[in-house]
Amino acid sequence: MKAVICEESARLCRQVYRERLRAVVLAGSLARDEGTFVETERGRRLLGDAELLLVFDDGTTPPPAADLALIGEQIEARLRRRGLRAEIALSAVGRAYLRRLPPSIFAYELRASGEAVDGEASVLGLIPKFAAADIPREDAWRMLANRLVEQLGSTDELLEDRAILSPEAHYRTVKLYLDMTTSLLVFAGAYAPTYMERADNLARLAKWSGTTTWPFPLAPFAEYVAAATRWKLSGGTLVTKARRLFWERAIDHAEALWHWELGRLTGRDRDDSPSALMSLWMGRQPWSGRVRGWAHVVRARGWHRSWPLWPRWLRQASLGSPRHLVYRAASTLVFELRATAGQRRQVSDLRRLADDLPLATWQGRRASDSIAGLAGAVLANYKSLVMETRA
Repeated sequence: MKAVICEESARLCRQVYRERLRAVVLAGSLARDEGTFVETERGRRLLGDAELLLVFDDGTTPPPAADLALIGEQIEARLRRRGLRAEIALSAVGRAYLRRLPPSIFAYELRASGEAVDGEASVLGLIPKFAAADIPREDAWRMLANRLVEQLGSTDELLEDRAILSPEAHYRTVKLYLDMTTSLLVFAGAYAPTYMERADNLARLAKWSGTTTWPFPLAPFAEYVAAATRWKLSGGTLVTKARRLFWERAIDHAEALWHWELGRLTGRDRDDSPSALMSLWMGRQPWSGRVRGWAHVVRARGWHRSWPLWPRWLRQASLGSPRHLVYRAASTLVFELRATAGQRRQVSDLRRLADDLPLATWQGRRASDSIAGLAGAVLANYKSLVMETRA
């Protein structure tokens, strides 16, 4: 199935861009042969997406995102005709992008496991070499934050307090367990680039944890991660009977890890609340990083169209970057969704989170109108203003 995805993607991208295209690079879990394919009534399906980088020469104007989205849809249509359903995520980069990649989980895995499926086979050699120990802790914390944001895709069913998770919610929870492990291992100095290696390293940490203070007992957590890893790598069928307790337990672990990592990033005692640690961490971000983040927001929304929002954004810049404001709203909301309906805070108590989002409306609705509206707005801000930048 991986070969079919690579074949159709490379063929169409080459047809469109011809000699301008230097290489098509497969990234992510599919490149590591860790993608999850399941059987459905409509044929085989890839859970998650297939990430592909289109590499162009420096100085070549990269194709706009709208064009890439259209090409991705055409690849998906070709795959459906071959009995395979998969989401295709295309990104266009120059060779200089690869040469300038700073140490990160993404860069490490791209260099170690990325696959040039068309064009220049040696293109990934442009990525600077670095050791796993060079990956910044903040990058690992960001990975945890990204998985928490993704949990908001399950908001409607979580608000209904359903006893059984949808297959989509189950998969998001599995991904959360796997990348909680990734994040924890970076902090512990035991990171590895594949899911199986990470599960093994976590099991060893649980056995020889010594006097290190962990966010939770490692032995049972390692068992949950091992089970999630086995399912992720074996695939087969969608899980339709996972109980909500599976998600709640994962969020318990995520909140403890969130608190623990923020404590280490800030150097503060764990007696501080997660919200206090988050505010402290946001306040320590250099202004250069905030400016890059807000400049991306202005470009993404358009200089002329966005000027009425500039006073709002100037106020928000004093609080932190767009990324950190979105992360704060997402983490607070996800941990709130774990509570039962009678225990959740009123929408008015969550209004501050909506006020601090760069974009306060979503599909014509105010983010502060409801918990579901706030969740939708957080996801919209994340996808349009955070995912495409490292600022």
